[in-house]
Amino acid sequence: MKTVTTLALATLLGTAALPSNASALDFFHPFRPRTAEVNGRMNNEQRRINNGVATGRLNPWQANRLERGEQRIMRQENRDLVRHNGHLTWRDRMHLNHAENVQSRRINQTEHHNIFHRWFGRR
Repeated sequence: MKTVTTLALATLLGTAALPSNASALDFFHPFRPRTAEVNGRMNNEQRRINNGVATGRLNPWQANRLERGEQRIMRQENRDLVRHNGHLTWRDRMHLNHAENVQSRRINQTEHHNIFHRWFGRR
């Protein structure tokens, strides 16, 4: 009798834990290609900023400024994810990639600007 009661309780709890519609399952999908692409780029930019500080190509003030740009992009991504039930549309991805392109150019220009002045001095 104890086995039957335990089995009934496990079945009841198992069915109660399942979502009632397909959209709830969609929200918890483990891999989203658009989100993964944007997050991969953000991780790459973060690595570049940290590497620039470690090698001395960026000073802390410049790194902080670039970090704020990354945080702005992260906030925009979070707003887009909330707006579209946990996924990015192609248009959201396009806007975030454009913002990442701008941020990547800023990192590149800031690093190379420092190297130029280190080699040739300020003119």
